Amino acid sequence: MSADRVVQLRWESRHVAGDGGAALSYPGISVVRSDHGEIVDRAWIPVGEEPTFADDEALITALRDAWRWTRPAA
Repeated sequence: MSADRVVQLRWESRHVAGDGGAALSYPGISVVRSDHGEIVDRAWIPVGEEPTFADDEALITALRDAWRWTRPAA
């Protein structure tokens, strides 16, 4: 693993303003990739109160890809 490449997980909500002033908030997890302190990628995966199998698989895939990104190429 490279000390220059860092992956962070953050609990974040996305806020969407609707018509008539109503706002919706969606909870989720951001997978943030940084290289030498600069953010190079951010993926946001929604997390509902009743996550589906597809939700779980999307999060596992994002985490696996982020972990592999931190490893130097062979």
